[in-house]
Amino acid sequence: MALTLRNLRSFRFLSSTPFKFIVALGVIGALIHFNKLNLLSIPNLENRWPWLVLAFCLTIPPFFIVAYRFLIILLSQNIIVPYHVALRWTMIGAFFDLMMPSSNGGDVIKGAYVTKFVGPGSRLSGIMAVGFDRVIGLLGLFILACLASILGWSYLGDLGSKKEIIGFSFLLGFGPLIFFRILGSNTVYHSVRVNQFLSSHSVGKRILQLIGSFNALRKNPKYFLCSLALSVLNHLFWCFSLLAISYSLGQEINPIKGLVVFPIAIFCGIFGIAGGFGVGTFAFEYILSKTLLISNGALIGLVFQFFGMLSRLLGLPFYLINKGSKPNDRNHL
Repeated sequence: MALTLRNLRSFRFLSSTPFKFIVALGVIGALIHFNKLNLLSIPNLENRWPWLVLAFCLTIPPFFIVAYRFLIILLSQNIIVPYHVALRWTMIGAFFDLMMPSSNGGDVIKGAYVTKFVGPGSRLSGIMAVGFDRVIGLLGLFILACLASILGWSYLGDLGSKKEIIGFSFLLGFGPLIFFRILGSNTVYHSVRVNQFLSSHSVGKRILQLIGSFNALRKNPKYFLCSLALSVLNHLFWCFSLLAISYSLGQEINPIKGLVVFPIAIFCGIFGIAGGFGVGTFAFEYILSKTLLISNGALIGLVFQFFGMLSRLLGLPFYLINKGSKPNDRNHL
């Protein structure tokens, strides 16, 4: 028992915000020390600052897109809310992404609002809707990279680590869809043996719940395809924001190559703090240098994470409005 408690305390410390903040500072400090993050490499911004303005503006529409996707996923779980409620929950979740230990920590807060709204009878559906919305979002990130690689294959001839990048994107973009489709089939999903095996583990129970959410969304192909399309569109804005940042810093990156590589770098940001600082910054440096052969990937990542942080702060007013009202009071939402 002592060992278990010790492991639990260690895990809590390693996943805490202070520890991740220390790691972020350490990684950024190391990048500066080894001249991987050189602010002197910033070119004259006199004629390039509009690219930075554009880059920040491109980080705003994704929240409205994600809110509509969340609305669709809630609807597939028989949870009906107005769009402005889904938008408010999305913005509050985005704001708390900055406050929680991981870049998707805001899902905990968003889930609390949803479960209080739906009441005791549908709390599990509400929690699964929040979790599955995050899964669909990640799938859209890699599907975007896959589509870009297919449509722009002729432009990828000199892309470094091309096979690894594209293979990784296909694996994480379409692999989970195939996995959910196989386990979600009537033969497997309703199998007594499969259910007994998965139900015997906490992770297995979550997988069963996610498969149930997938099946509920799959029953309406229009909603399913629309949610995936919205995920791709959401990340398209983020990738073009990264492209604008690259242009502002003097890097002329082929847009097709950027759409193939950027999703991998953005994905690594979920392991950092407040949008990717630290681990995400290192990932940008490593991935962009290996694939696009550019020397200031860490700086591009740092600016991107800073803009992402600023855009998430826009969720604060949504949290403060009607803060004193009960989240499950539908008249106030």
